[in-house]
Amino acid sequence: MKIINKIRVMESSVRKWDKIIAGKGSDGGVLDCPPCRIYYMLICVGCPIAEYTGKKFCKGSPYVPWYWHQTEVHGHIRKKIYCPECLKLAQDMRDFMAEIVEHMKEKEKKEQKV
Repeated sequence: MKIINKIRVMESSVRKWDKIIAGKGSDGGVLDCPPCRIYYMLICVGCPIAEYTGKKFCKGSPYVPWYWHQTEVHGHIRKKIYCPECLKLAQDMRDFMAEIVEHMKEKEKKEQKV
């Protein structure tokens, strides 16, 4: 998959988290994560998040604190904004996805100059 497509996938992830933050969406984990839909397949290979963090399955990303907060504090199947901490954790995840998008765009610019 070309890097431009990976950028689009990650931009979709930013939009997903924007919807969660706005109270218009929820997190279904691997079922509705744009990168997971393409790269997860039980091995998490080629995922832009894994490439950025150097770790598979979103380890090293803000998703881990979001997941555990949702599971331990709220315990609902639908992971969404229930409290101020949820909002902070969702914003952290959105900002991290946006950081990856910017990193990928910069990398692409450098590769085009070569």
